Formats: sequence, C-alpha cells, structure tokens
Amino acid sequence: MFSILKKSMVLACATFAYADTMSLVLENDALVGKDQHYTNGMYYTWMSEKDTSFPDLLPFIDLEQKNVAFSLSHAIFTPEDKKRDTRNLDDLPYAGYMGVSLLAYKSSEHFFHEAGVNVGMVGPSTHAEDLQKGFHSLIGHSKPKGWEYQLDDEFMYGASYQVGYKTTPWSLSDVYLDFTTHVRGDAGRFYTGGLLGGTLRLSSTPMKSFATIGNYIGGNESALLNYEAKKSFEWALSLGAFYNAVERYYLIDEAIDQGYRLKKMDALVGEKLSLDLFYDEMQLSFYLKSVDIDYKGGRSSREQTGGMNLVWKWN
Repeated sequence: MFSILKKSMVLACATFAYADTMSLVLENDALVGKDQHYTNGMYYTWMSEKDTSFPDLLPFIDLEQKNVAFSLSHAIFTPEDKKRDTRNLDDLPYAGYMGVSLLAYKSSEHFFHEAGVNVGMVGPSTHAEDLQKGFHSLIGHSKPKGWEYQLDDEFMYGASYQVGYKTTPWSLSDVYLDFTTHVRGDAGRFYTGGLLGGTLRLSSTPMKSFATIGNYIGGNESALLNYEAKKSFEWALSLGAFYNAVERYYLIDEAIDQGYRLKKMDALVGEKLSLDLFYDEMQLSFYLKSVDIDYKGGRSSREQTGGMNLVWKWN
C-alpha cells in the first residue's frame, strides 16, 4: 500500500508540475511552542481548471463550473511525553497517517458541491517515525522515544461530501468583506463525522475564492476553487470558526481497543486566523488553528497548531 502511495506522489508531481492550480501546506505545532498529539501535517493539492475535460462526476448538480482535484496527505501524531521508554496508556499513542484523495466539484460564483473518496494507511509504513526524528535532529531537539509502540499498519478508506456558500464581497471604502459558510460530512475507517464552519474575510480586493476553513486535520482543497492570479500585491485577513461532531476517530478508538485509558472523542470546536499575501500567480498564507476537543464523559483539552500555505497558478 505504501508503495502505491509513493508512486502516486511521484506521478502527481510529474504530471501536474506545470498546470492548473496547486498548493502545498505545512503544519507544525512547534510554530506555537507545542510538541504533542497532532504535531505535524503536510498536504499537497492539485486542482484542474474550470474547463476540465474530465467527465461530469456530479451530473445531478445544476451548477455551470466543473473541477476535479487530487490531494496527498501526511500527518504525525505523538504523546505529550516523548522521553518515556515505555508505553503510556494514559495518552495518545504514536501514529502516522498517509492518504490520497480524489475530489469532484460543481460550482458557481456563490455555491459549490464537493464529493470525495480517499484511501490511505496508518502505521510504520508511513515513515512518520523517520520524519519526526529527522526534523528533531534538524532543529537540535532530542529524538523522541517510544515509537516502537506506534499503531500497526492498517488500511484506511472513506468518502466525503461538502456544500458551501459565499456572499458577494461588500465594499467598505478601500477594503472588501465577504463570508463563506460550509457543511461537510465524512464517513470512513479513519474518521467519521460532520462539520459546520464559517469564515469572515477582509481583503484589499474582491475575492472570488471560497474561504472554507477545512477540517482540523487534513488539506483544505475547496479553498482553491475560483482562485485567481493578482495583477499587483494584495492581502486578505480571515477569521473562521467551526463545530465538528465526531462519531469515529481511528487513532483513539484503536488505542482504546488496545487497552489505552482514553475517552472516545465527541466533538471539536475551533477557530482559524489567517493572513494571506498575494502577488502575481502566487499566494503565501500564515495561519493559526486552535481547537477545544471534547471527549465522551466530560473531559476536554485544547490543541493548537500553526501553518503555512503556498499556492501557485500556472497559466
């Protein structure tokens, strides 16, 4: 399975290096002074132009624009105490996740529908241990202990559907304001749940893209819809919030089955603050995500991560 995912990454980079719109997202909680639980994420997305020759995969949606997208995901999860040589049954186990998603879109200026399927892997084959130890060596931190207790290799799969709406930008003197809201449902072996989110965006020029907030963990492919190159330097500042009801979360559910003294995840309530800088075909974003995680039985925790997103459009 891991071999197939690696070949998919190489094929994607070779095929789409000079076409359409792409993004590369890097997330790490070291950017906010943390090093625990969801500690690192890397996400690559390619999205076709609206005149894609791909077949219409959503013929039941009566919207004029058609896009398809392809994304690769890699995420690393760790316990809080990484100096411990033994298994800690009171904290999240070590784990890595790697996956591939295929998505189809129908959209207009104000609405979009997104349908997606994904396959992936949890376990040593994701090489999460090598990546984290290499990063710690690079920044001069001690290598984490306990990776020998990470979750075993398991195949993951799932499907998702998302609907979003964006207002026409309101002119406020020399700046513009718009609002995007979206509803998303996921069903799969790694994660099953529903998300409701909304984002308010202030910008130096009217924005056509959808300011979706995305899941707390994973790429945010729909944010590339209607992305346009800018003729001069532009900026945008956005603040989003979301509520995410969780039915299944593999990392915790599997750990509980293995004897960890954890509680099943119930819901996440989070915020995302983002600064977007635009010039020509490029966009560079810096953002902070913060989330309150509620567990069944009443316990809760607060997690934070920082991220950078590079978007480029080839004409």
